[in-house]
Amino acid sequence: MIKSGVNKHGCNNCLTTDCFIKQYCSDEYITLISDLKETSIYRENQHIAHEGNVVLGLFFIQKGKAKVISSGLGGKTQVVRLTKQGDIIGHRGYGGEKYPIGAVALEESTVCFIDNDTIYKAFMDNPKLTYELMMYYSKELRKSESKIKSQAQMNVREKVADALLSCNTLYNCKNTYPFLIQLNRQDLSDLAGINTEQLSRILSEFKKEGLISVSKNEISITNQKSLSKITAPFGIVE
Repeated sequence: MIKSGVNKHGCNNCLTTDCFIKQYCSDEYITLISDLKETSIYRENQHIAHEGNVVLGLFFIQKGKAKVISSGLGGKTQVVRLTKQGDIIGHRGYGGEKYPIGAVALEESTVCFIDNDTIYKAFMDNPKLTYELMMYYSKELRKSESKIKSQAQMNVREKVADALLSCNTLYNCKNTYPFLIQLNRQDLSDLAGINTEQLSRILSEFKKEGLISVSKNEISITNQKSLSKITAPFGIVE
């Protein structure tokens, strides 16, 4: 992790327009938080938050991407969700003693950290921020419940299609194709809840069917509509 100066990335000069603080806090609090937050740069594969650590505050992604992970039986890691610029990490642990999840940068990422006391005061004095965060949490919970329900009924082929579409929904902002999935095979299989051998087999099938293209370790979605038909019966919330 490379720590920047506290005021180096001031909120007023930040280009991340979809940040919760910039959107829903008063000008007074934007200035206050800008002075009190910590902004850090995380290299690819560096931990932003560690599962089981004491909850000290919330992380806001100013720039970059990260995976939110959770440990299962035997130490197996599951990718719970993927995040991007403007998203929040640690909100599921807020109010508790320890973070129930960890987070790892998928690429070099700039992340702002706001401590418990500061974020609490912001919630109390900015009701719109509190409401919008509640809506954000509610949406994440619906998506999580939908995923759990669907994956219990999905076969391996459907799980891989769902994982690919999840990456597309989150990161393909311009909705252009072919769209490159910048996620390694292990992370993609963890996201799908399968092993890497199963993933490779299904990717080969999808490639033969013209749904994706594969070049070395790069996977591109070339036929999003056909992938969507595979998961359509499950009515997955995105």
